Amino acid sequence: MRSTYIASSNTATNGQALGAGEEDVRLFKLLIGLPTDGSTVTVYTITNPVNGATTNIAYKLTQPTAAAGKDWVREVDFGKKGLPLGQGGNIIIDGTNNVTALWELADDSE
Repeated sequence: MRSTYIASSNTATNGQALGAGEEDVRLFKLLIGLPTDGSTVTVYTITNPVNGATTNIAYKLTQPTAAAGKDWVREVDFGKKGLPLGQGGNIIIDGTNNVTALWELADDSE
């Protein structure tokens, strides 16, 4: 199992790639250590999306705000088989969320 840590907003650099281009990846878990109001975590099915792109999104989480009760999400579990990301993957966060992604190359996870 591999882990990738993303401390803060990475929108200016178009995110953090998981694996290399054209490598099949499986994302098993997202751990969010410091959720912030209204921040987003977006998982893409390609290694180099443009920030704000609405295509190639595999999963998107928007944290609630104080007005919504602040029931923050701290863990997202994609199950035993994981979330398949067919051409590598990428995670873009727009806040100081301290996100850790647990993932593996698809060939290694089976």
